[in-house]
Amino acid sequence: MDLNNILKIGESISREYTVKEEDTADFLGNKGITVLSTSAMIFYMELTASSIVFEKIRENYRPVGSRIDVKHINPAPQGSKIRVKATVKAIDGRKVTYDVEAFNEETKIGYGEYDLHIVDLNEFKNKF
Repeated sequence: MDLNNILKIGESISREYTVKEEDTADFLGNKGITVLSTSAMIFYMELTASSIVFEKIRENYRPVGSRIDVKHINPAPQGSKIRVKATVKAIDGRKVTYDVEAFNEETKIGYGEYDLHIVDLNEFKNKF
């Protein structure tokens, strides 16, 4: 599969999410910190980035995350809306590198890079 035929450098997608209780650091055990946890921010970054390829790859292929390097720089309180943007930065075979950013209603809350690989689902399942 040649990803250069289905993706373009600079292609981007934005998705909006609401910070739920289970997204907070408090829910994960850091009591009293009722803002978006770093792990939830990363989840939303991965979800947004992979959505670019889900609709474009063949049915027996799936995107899997392989590297993430992000900074979480500002809070987003429970109940707030966040917007996550993923932009295709590079394509190398089945590997796609994204610039990812997250914003609350007022400011940037996180940014970085995320890599995913497109795998053949049957071959992948044979590894475990």
